[in-house]
Amino acid sequence: MSVRARVLAGFGAAIVLLAFLGGSAYRSATSALREIASVRATRLQLDATRELMQQAASLQAGTRGFVITGREAFLAPHDSAKLFLPVLLGRLHGLVAGDSQAQRLVDTAAALVTARIAFDDSTIAARRARGAAAADSLVATGRGKALMDGIEAATAALEARISVERARRTAALETTAARTRAGVLVASLLAILAVGAGITSIFHGLASRERADARVRELADELQDLYDNAPVGYHSLDGSGTFVRINATELRWLGYSREEVVGRLHFTDLLAPEDRPTFEADFARAKEGGEAHNLEYDLRRKDGTLLRAAISASWLRDPEGRNVLSRGVLLDLTERRKIEAEVRTLSGLLPICSGCKKIRDDQGYWSQIETYISRHTEAEFSHGLCPECYARLYPDMGPYPTA
Repeated sequence: MSVRARVLAGFGAAIVLLAFLGGSAYRSATSALREIASVRATRLQLDATRELMQQAASLQAGTRGFVITGREAFLAPHDSAKLFLPVLLGRLHGLVAGDSQAQRLVDTAAALVTARIAFDDSTIAARRARGAAAADSLVATGRGKALMDGIEAATAALEARISVERARRTAALETTAARTRAGVLVASLLAILAVGAGITSIFHGLASRERADARVRELADELQDLYDNAPVGYHSLDGSGTFVRINATELRWLGYSREEVVGRLHFTDLLAPEDRPTFEADFARAKEGGEAHNLEYDLRRKDGTLLRAAISASWLRDPEGRNVLSRGVLLDLTERRKIEAEVRTLSGLLPICSGCKKIRDDQGYWSQIETYISRHTEAEFSHGLCPECYARLYPDMGPYPTA
């Protein structure tokens, strides 16, 4: 797998995990909100149930105080509870909607409250009309107490039922919160691992790229060294013949620095005056044909001396076929010319004496053959005797020595 693919895979996995994390967190949060709402609803149910018990107790206390004292002021709690209890029961019935057992308990409590209110109204009316004895006789029947015990039992059962449901919903909320926390932790860890893998791939790719760049720079340096220190001269000319590139070998032969040549000198600036027209004609033909071979010119070095050189070149063209750059190879012909001069010195007919073997030079002087050759070449001579001369000069010395 390539570095790019590994990076994309790592970050793609991280994005998928983050999306999963977000979705899970959203679902968990939605579930938690529902659980919180249900817990809050059970709290309201408990509050309403306990309020029901308090209002029922107020109803009973008001009636009892009036029966004992006959004073109307004691009926204030009774009258308030009498008005509020129906409303409270209706509210409680709505709060437990969806729980049939709780609704039955509310209905039972409502029936008992209605009966208790009716009994209290009868007791209060008897107290007002016939006195305390009549009211006490009604209380003595125990009906009021039985109704109150029934209300307390119904509300206690309802409170127990609601408390159990509240505990269940609270446990569900805690489970949801724990699941959400675990899911977020696991998904975050996986996302971190995925991002870490992506980052590791990036660093691995960067390290590979750095190694590749270092190798490219090394190869570039090698190629530049090969170009600069080749045993021949290299240069490139633009369409007008101006230097755009030149290697160190050719600069060394000519005695110039790179800054003095590149972008400053035209090739004709280095030519001997008599070679300039020839070069212009050769340069034009090379443009048309695309290449030129073994063109010889005298180049003027910086110190004024001449360098005889042979040049071969080819043209680099753009996609439209236009000449862009001339790439030339320059050979130093100095040594070759020296050798050719030496060869020419010894070429042709040499006047030689048939007797003493002396050679006559161009001035008419006769010289020993070794003297002539030493003067015109770099050859040196050593002397000895051939077998014939040995036998002629030293007949008594025995056989010719072979060692």
